[in-house]
Amino acid sequence: MPFDAFPSEPKADAAGRFVSIARLIDEARDPEPHWAQSNPDRMLAFLFVAPRDCAAVDQLLAN
Repeated sequence: MPFDAFPSEPKADAAGRFVSIARLIDEARDPEPHWAQSNPDRMLAFLFVAPRDCAAVDQLLAN
């Protein structure tokens, strides 16, 4: 495998609460359509990790 996974400690937010990685991914803002057009590889990687239907997907598919 090209990447190895290592266990890590959960990260704390500014208030000292622990935030899971899944929550951070779910709460991420939708990418802007012009960003998706400029960075198609990054957009596809983002969709692999956090699939969602947004305007950026339409822009990516239009090209």
